[in-house]
Amino acid sequence: MAAAASHDPVALRDSPLIVSTDIGGDPDDAIALALAAMTEPRLALVVTADEFPDGRRSMLARHLLDLLGREDVVVAAGATAGERKYWAADGLVPAGAHPWPLDLHTAVASLTDPDSSAPLRWLGIGPLTDLARLLETDSGRRTPLGLARRLRIWQMGGALEYRQPDRAEHNFRLDPKAVHTVVGRAENLTLVLSDHTFTPVMAVDPDSPVYRLLATSSIPWAQVIAHHLDQWFARFHPASMLHDPLTLAALQGAFVSFDHREFRLEPDARMHLGPGRIARLSSGVDYLGFLEWVLATLRAGVPARPGRARATTTDPAVRAAAAGSESLGNTVHFAAHRTTSGSTSQFGQHDGLPKFRQG
Repeated sequence: MAAAASHDPVALRDSPLIVSTDIGGDPDDAIALALAAMTEPRLALVVTADEFPDGRRSMLARHLLDLLGREDVVVAAGATAGERKYWAADGLVPAGAHPWPLDLHTAVASLTDPDSSAPLRWLGIGPLTDLARLLETDSGRRTPLGLARRLRIWQMGGALEYRQPDRAEHNFRLDPKAVHTVVGRAENLTLVLSDHTFTPVMAVDPDSPVYRLLATSSIPWAQVIAHHLDQWFARFHPASMLHDPLTLAALQGAFVSFDHREFRLEPDARMHLGPGRIARLSSGVDYLGFLEWVLATLRAGVPARPGRARATTTDPAVRAAAAGSESLGNTVHFAAHRTTSGSTSQFGQHDGLPKFRQG
């Protein structure tokens, strides 16, 4: 695989964004989708990965986007991979909803001129099944779109030092064959590794500022995510790590540093440094800056509008929304948000946010 071409977020910010998500399991997918709806005017297509036969992931994605005012975004039910271990969103989709089965290649083709060589952005926050099939389908077309070259892919997945050394990271483990296909075909691949996302500082639990912000709001989209988190805590784990929001932030060019590294894949998709393939691998994270951005963006709760310039994650106005935070030892305190003159926040003043425990 060739070394990555342009991943400059400024150069790519006007490129259409496609999100592949297994929303409905770990709630960090829903948080990431909400953040994308608020910060990405060019969010164009959401495809649901590891889908259920009834298409429930696509229905949840559609409902959340509608609540966020992003009816412009197309949602397509992706492949049914047969895993579906996690579902924590019962009762969150209104009665009468239905899935949106669309041909993925056709949907992607609709975002671009067939004669164009312009890049498209892909945010992968689930298994890689649909991306692998898309690349294979495109290469087999008489007139391919050239997606192996044109897609700028940011994928949450993989690990060099996984906490369970005898198996691959979760997203890679769900479809190892797809991982090999993507790593072998994609020319512009960036991986946000589990090494940097699975850490206590990234945990959202009932005492965290993110959860308290959502749970104390009466805004419908915030309530959906809060109830989603409640089901996750009750059924699966006491916290949700913000793996996927961090990958979105990386796509936008903030908080995550990368190095070009060469690695090889085991048949089961475990990663090891050494001769094989080259990609941009995460190497460090500004966790405090990232968490401030998540809170500020969710608190403002303003959806992006197609055609409007996006304020990047490092924009002073966005960072100022989290002003007043301070670090004392191993505990981070987030000050109440103060809206600036002429600005509005769906949450308004929100005092008394609890401390975020860094562990």
